[in-house]
Amino acid sequence: MIRIIHIPALIAIVSCAVQSKPEGGPKDELPPKIIAQQPSPGALNYGNGLAWITFDEYIKGNSVKGNITSSPPLDNLEFEIRGKKLILNWNPEQLLEETTYRISLGNQIGDLNENNRVQNLEFIWSTGSSIDSMQINGHINKIGGGSFEDLSIWLLPKRSDSINIPLFSTSPSKDGYFSLKYLPVDTFDLLVFEDLNFDKIWNDELENFGFLKEVSSQVDSQLIEVNFFVEKFVMPELDSLAIDSVHLFLDSADDNKLGFVSYILPPSTSNVKIFAVNGNIELIDLSINATSDTTYSGYQKCLPGTYEIFGFIDNNNNGKWDGPSWELNFQGEQLISGQTFEIRANWELDQPIDYYNSSKDEE
Repeated sequence: MIRIIHIPALIAIVSCAVQSKPEGGPKDELPPKIIAQQPSPGALNYGNGLAWITFDEYIKGNSVKGNITSSPPLDNLEFEIRGKKLILNWNPEQLLEETTYRISLGNQIGDLNENNRVQNLEFIWSTGSSIDSMQINGHINKIGGGSFEDLSIWLLPKRSDSINIPLFSTSPSKDGYFSLKYLPVDTFDLLVFEDLNFDKIWNDELENFGFLKEVSSQVDSQLIEVNFFVEKFVMPELDSLAIDSVHLFLDSADDNKLGFVSYILPPSTSNVKIFAVNGNIELIDLSINATSDTTYSGYQKCLPGTYEIFGFIDNNNNGKWDGPSWELNFQGEQLISGQTFEIRANWELDQPIDYYNSSKDEE
């Protein structure tokens, strides 16, 4: 007997059998949540060769194989993703007694649809009856733009000549805060850098960085601040013809068409290279030598407009900006930026300068 199925009914049957992403509603921006895991964080006396995590939604791996790290190293560490579950396997015979182990997957696990990443995913356990319990908590003082979440944080052996493989690593939150837990009692060098080519190697010539040396782990770590430079000091390119025209105008224009500004510069134990710039047509050099007194420039003629202050504290008084140096353990000379002010025609303005008003990216 021939069975006849109407087309609308057939479409309904097929539609019910196919799973698809729901339409409408707000976009999912939350990473998968951990429902259960083995071993649990900080587990003791764990000597198995298996670890797993079950999430509340389907997951996928993003280059997981090349981004799994373990400390101490575990040979032939394998992973598998089954729907909502991440599974890791290794040979348990290689585990050392009374040792804290850490397997880090970074930010490589995300949900299946939107790829919202789980931040700093780790397994941490001990094969003995105690576990390393020290920590380091901190905040990145980022000078310039960009996202905190693009940065890598490494803990390295103190005074290490090799900066290829970290002992411990993490990534900061979107607000620049970070926490490294389950650490041994020790002192480390801390490196922050932007891994531009995603090769898990720091290139000090191409990649921006900041650091702090001889950082000690503690039971209840106080917040440390780590400077990270995105900006570099660069003199702006100015229009020479426009500058000549400005000088002629300043010499010949009526005073009621100009502004008059007196700059107030605070004391400094080092020379200060500092400038005020109006677009690309006017540059005013306000640089001063080290002094214990406040400096008043006296009133100067200038064009009406918006001016920006920029420069640096010349700590070694060599007349040029020196950036951070890992080898010299030098944090880099402080940049001055982020301060603007308005000058109007026929105005007198007493303008204080703030050396510490550096521009910081606000998320």
